Amino acid sequence: MASVKTDLDQALPLVEKAKLALAGLNIDDFRMLKALKTPPADISTTFTCALHLLCRIDPGVPVDKNGKLKTEKPWGDALKMMSNPGAFLDTLNAFKAKIDDDLVPPNNFKAIRPTLSDENFTPEIIKGKSAAAAGLCDWIINITAYYDVVISVEPKKLAVAEAEATLAAANVKKK
Repeated sequence: MASVKTDLDQALPLVEKAKLALAGLNIDDFRMLKALKTPPADISTTFTCALHLLCRIDPGVPVDKNGKLKTEKPWGDALKMMSNPGAFLDTLNAFKAKIDDDLVPPNNFKAIRPTLSDENFTPEIIKGKSAAAAGLCDWIINITAYYDVVISVEPKKLAVAEAEATLAAANVKKK
């Protein structure tokens, strides 16, 4: 039980970092991005990651029958996603609750792992191209770290619940 609590305590700062990344985003930064017909690769990559994460979460994100991102023009879909910057930010802010409720398919995170392992996928590098993309990059990194902690804790929580049920059954039998 203590191990589960420790792991969950480690997850909370990651959520706070993700919230701070979103809090630093400015809707005007998104408006400037919407003017780009062809963004720099780092910006496109960042928003493609966001599209992957929002598969089956945001109904505006196109998915195939398996729930994976289905698009030939990810930037065009990112522009649609940003058409209402406030709603886009609300979706990102609500994402933690989707993770907590086990509503985010594991494939969403699996799809972005190659990008996350790229040493150039950092808010510091991307900030030179776009503050909004840098904030989104920071959010992606931290929300993924949070997800990783949550999924590593889930088996422990199940084991604790099973042990508690076994103990309760043994105590009933003992009486």
